Amino acid sequence: MTRMARGRDTHLAREEIAAEALRQFDEGSGDPSIRQLATALGVAPSAIYHHFSSRGEIIGAALDLVWQEITIEVATAFDDPFTADPVEVLVTSGLATRRAFVRHYRIAQYMAAIPQADAIRANTIALTANLFERMGISGEDAATPFHAYATYALGTSLFAATRQIANQQLAVGGPDGKPGERFRSVPHPALASQSNETTRAALDEIMDLSAFDPQRDVELFEFNLRRIIATFDAELLAGGAQA
Repeated sequence: MTRMARGRDTHLAREEIAAEALRQFDEGSGDPSIRQLATALGVAPSAIYHHFSSRGEIIGAALDLVWQEITIEVATAFDDPFTADPVEVLVTSGLATRRAFVRHYRIAQYMAAIPQADAIRANTIALTANLFERMGISGEDAATPFHAYATYALGTSLFAATRQIANQQLAVGGPDGKPGERFRSVPHPALASQSNETTRAALDEIMDLSAFDPQRDVELFEFNLRRIIATFDAELLAGGAQA
């Protein structure tokens, strides 16, 4: 066991390091260094290395805390996710994922890293397999609809998170953080005549929806997620899984 650091009344734990790393991400300190973490925790850098061999491992542990938040939210929404309506569990999981990574948007970029093998991932795959099987989709047939579901749920979550980072770094928008304009530009007359101005305005506005109407943005996310899930059976019957 490591020696107690001066000013501390408890021994340093892995969970404490991961939590501090996530806190520093959330507060905009950038990717926390070993030295920054050690200073904040009141220990020597060697104490950090006693628990983690690299900064990458620490970031992975901080990311696991976000996935744990998602798992807890889904678990508390149902008495038993393994017997609840599989569509509702999939939708709730997608919404929980999006909320968590919008909340912890500065660490969201690491969501795209290839996941490591651990209990969290194994349990997630087990639950997801159960959901698809109860929808009548099993074996290799489950891979194609899962790809559609995961690509949409994770991809839109990552986009929502990284947009916040990009807008902050590029100082996009007005003083309230919202977009400073609605219409990007006037298209060339030859192109403008090929589409309706109302349609163009609607598409233009939706590009900034997450900034000026986040609630509507979430509603559309859920609406489209349900539409994707609703296509699974028809897609399989049409041979989509073999395409």
